[in-house]
Amino acid sequence: MSNTPKFVVDSMLGTISKKLRILGYDSTFSSDIEDEKLLNNAKDENRIIITKDVELTKKAEKSLIDFITFKNNDEVEQFNEIKRFLNIDSFLVSPEKSRCTTCNGVLKIAQKESVTGRVEPNVIKFTNKFWECILCKKIFWEGSHIKNLQIFFQEVNSLT
Repeated sequence: MSNTPKFVVDSMLGTISKKLRILGYDSTFSSDIEDEKLLNNAKDENRIIITKDVELTKKAEKSLIDFITFKNNDEVEQFNEIKRFLNIDSFLVSPEKSRCTTCNGVLKIAQKESVTGRVEPNVIKFTNKFWECILCKKIFWEGSHIKNLQIFFQEVNSLT
């Protein structure tokens, strides 16, 4: 698993970071990080920078840090650029591999009994599989948002 790429995502691209986490990629993000700190984090933690900032790209190139620069605002195309950079055929949404969308922590399977009272009663009634972040303790389950993301990534995966 140590060969799995890790990312640091520029402040303009928070939703990209969350989707990468759902895909299982270690992805850090800060809405107010300075370029130098972002570059240092990328270098120290062997992370790929994802940005739309041309100046940051130039600094990353000068520091020999891998980066992906988005040239447009279309998220499908942005994920297609990530796919090409990683040289992979497709992305797979799998809750078993996902990370916490809030804090980037690793998720572990949680028993239904342990989440009762911590999520809405209807969720307990209609859901059997739960995951809990080992860091922030947030609870996750496969809801309509996962189905919507699977549709989104089917579109990404249909492009070459």
